[in-house]
Amino acid sequence: MTTTDSTDAAAPRRRGPAKGTPRAPRMKRAERERQLLEVAESVFAEHGYQDTTMELIAHEAGITKPVIYDHFGSKENLLVAVVARAREDLLDSTASALEALPPHAPVEDHFRAGVRAFMEFFERRRGSFRVYMQEAAVAVVAGQDIENLRQAQAREIAERFGDNPQIAAYPIVYREAMAEIMIATNERVAAWRLRNPEIDLDTAVEIVMAVLWNGFSSYSAETTPDVEVSSRS
Repeated sequence: MTTTDSTDAAAPRRRGPAKGTPRAPRMKRAERERQLLEVAESVFAEHGYQDTTMELIAHEAGITKPVIYDHFGSKENLLVAVVARAREDLLDSTASALEALPPHAPVEDHFRAGVRAFMEFFERRRGSFRVYMQEAAVAVVAGQDIENLRQAQAREIAERFGDNPQIAAYPIVYREAMAEIMIATNERVAAWRLRNPEIDLDTAVEIVMAVLWNGFSSYSAETTPDVEVSSRS
């Protein structure tokens, strides 16, 4: 019979973090994902995409790095998810502003409400907007994804424009063009405001309206030529 000295026996293994290490509260997967997106957006805004590490995001979220990889797979995928969430929030803000208008409000009021909703959103998420729209590294790793989100947003805004009987008279392709131009103009004016912080929100709204409304108001649904679109992604 072979005996084993107790000092040679393997010590019982400890599972999980070392004793005394603070643990993040347990969350359902969807809750954890929302938390990580909020933390990642904040960290990207503060440090920029290039200088942000998964370790830093994990530290701020109070979890380990593998948890992030389990949810998103990579830093690039996490960035795209953060941008998608921001775009969805922006669309919700725009939709809420349009839905708050009376059913038969003038078309100009719809445009102004949409522009203001854009500008107010960029004001609230100024740091994030600076990263997504101006950082070269973001354009390299997620530029096409951001463009795809922008186009999807334009299509949704075009559909919502159709809730107004006056705008619904325009062919959908023209409504999509209106939405694309509105998005691009708002983004460029918001970027311009980052370089000129003395420009207040009301002034920015009126600048965009001066550009957009003066152009769009010259069109009428009756005189707009039919346009055939062979395919849209």
